[in-house]
Amino acid sequence: MKKALIIINRTAGMGQKAELEAALVHTLESQNFDAVIKYTKADDFEDIVLEHRETADLFIAAGGDGTLSGLVSILGRENIDTPVAVIPAGTVNDFARSNGLPLNPLTAAKELDTSVTKAVDLIKVNDTYALYLAAFGNFMSSFAKVSSPVKNKTGRAAYLWTGLKTLMKLKPYRINLKINTLEIEIESVLTLVSKNPSVGSLEKLIPEAKPDDGLLHILNVEPVNTKEIAQLLYMAFKGRITEHPKVLYLTAVQVEIQARDLKEMNIDGDIYDYKDTVISVVKDGLKLAGTNKNTGTRE
Repeated sequence: MKKALIIINRTAGMGQKAELEAALVHTLESQNFDAVIKYTKADDFEDIVLEHRETADLFIAAGGDGTLSGLVSILGRENIDTPVAVIPAGTVNDFARSNGLPLNPLTAAKELDTSVTKAVDLIKVNDTYALYLAAFGNFMSSFAKVSSPVKNKTGRAAYLWTGLKTLMKLKPYRINLKINTLEIEIESVLTLVSKNPSVGSLEKLIPEAKPDDGLLHILNVEPVNTKEIAQLLYMAFKGRITEHPKVLYLTAVQVEIQARDLKEMNIDGDIYDYKDTVISVVKDGLKLAGTNKNTGTRE
């Protein structure tokens, strides 16, 4: 039989973990897989993956975007091309939303079809492989600072409340974007570089983006007043933010970013110290195992 390594984030708010485990084991056994279940935290994630790299035919990440991001960063760095399945159990689950996966963990476990895979892009931020997002400005940084207990208790409302408070005190900064021969220096309060349409659980924030289109989708928001903030929010929910006059929208396969007056940056929902950054597409960087409702390549 083939082997599947199930990595479960012990802090994810997925409800009854025993029920999820049972559903995954049943689904995998029906598809000729033996399952190994490991609960993880940040300091043992890499050890678990490397311990099973030679024996696992499938990795399954049960957690939020941060859990999956941690996995793909290890797989990319170690040049491991084992397929990955996703059981979304975070607060916003942007990656699952963008790839049409069930957002209920138990449903995702029951509908997992290991015979279907599709290639999706990743990103590389300097020397680090990441899932789909790099963001700059205190708006996105504030999201990453919401604690796990608060997220598990209040869900997406925690992000909504934090975002609304931060909107009232956006801090401007100067940013330089370089794409091929194009170089732009501009005032900003928010800069996003994303591979996916869904950001912050807004499923159509960047509707032009596709997980496998080979492009980075770059949004830069200039300083805005209270009226313009209301317009931005409305257009963001309608999937039309790129039409706002204070929003610069670009696509590229690579972008160089330099910013002044920033101390932090957000990568896949986690906070890092700011560094001048080169972000590039890793085309078809992940083999994503699908569900029976997904289209993909059937083995």
